[in-house]
Amino acid sequence: MDNWAEKAIVKIESNLQKSKEKDLRFFRVDEFKRNITRIGEFSDSCEVCHNFKTDVAEVVETIYEAVEVPGNTRRGYDRLISRLANHMRREHGFYAPFYFSYVYSFIGIIAALIVGFILYTVFPGKGEIWFSVSFIVGIVTAYISGGLKDSKIRTTKKLM
Repeated sequence: MDNWAEKAIVKIESNLQKSKEKDLRFFRVDEFKRNITRIGEFSDSCEVCHNFKTDVAEVVETIYEAVEVPGNTRRGYDRLISRLANHMRREHGFYAPFYFSYVYSFIGIIAALIVGFILYTVFPGKGEIWFSVSFIVGIVTAYISGGLKDSKIRTTKKLM
């Protein structure tokens, strides 16, 4: 771990000692600390990660206010967390748990509805059966393929 990242994480932990565990989970502080570690690792080779260091340093100074007091500081913290998560997902391949299961299931539902509607119109007598079968097959297939991709992400330790 980078020395910069270690100092930032220690400062966060010392600033948030009196905060409730529920608030820390809600505001994704653990994810923020993991992303700080990743920024420290990738900042030498990734210009965007290097630029995030200044934003993270600003938020680390005001993290207690961001967690405890609603307002501009909290909005800035939320935006930074989202930008970090998007960058880590797009550029470095880190994903949230069950990311692919959710995405593939959504795509599977849409595809199954389209195929089911086509089968419903082609076979008007037994269209409801074809519609139901295609819907079930689409969801199950999409969820299984998403689960396989999620398990691959877990084994390569690329979880956000």
